[in-house]
Amino acid sequence: MAAYEYVSKSGIPDETCMVYEATQHDCSAANICRNCERGKGCFAVTQYKKYTIAQFGAVKGEKDMMAEVYARGPIACGIAANAAFNAYKSGVFEDKTGFKTINHAVSIVGWGEEAGAKYWIARNSFGSAWGEQGLFRIVRGVNNLAIEEACAWAVPA
Repeated sequence: MAAYEYVSKSGIPDETCMVYEATQHDCSAANICRNCERGKGCFAVTQYKKYTIAQFGAVKGEKDMMAEVYARGPIACGIAANAAFNAYKSGVFEDKTGFKTINHAVSIVGWGEEAGAKYWIARNSFGSAWGEQGLFRIVRGVNNLAIEEACAWAVPA
């Protein structure tokens, strides 16, 4: 939710302005939006388009999450990503360890049912070589890996 609050107040550049690197940077102009030229190095871009959101909020629980995805599209959810999840290749994932420490975020984009098993369809940030072309399916309705307890939605401005 804090990220959505920041975006609603300050706006953010698109990914081409600052590619995600999974590292923490200081808050300088060059770390908000930069460009690089061969032989000249990198420099801050001072004028760029900022994207903002008009509304945002929290949602949790299977039925409310489904209603939100149906109404406005994908939602961001925390997930307790463990080694088995990180090694996911395909199929409907179900963690049996009870791990619930949220340490990652994913986008819930839809849901389905296969052979009587309900599941979420979600997008991960690990790239298209991971899982089912960057997507995964995880059991729905049982808060597996805490995926149904810390979600947020936003409406672009």
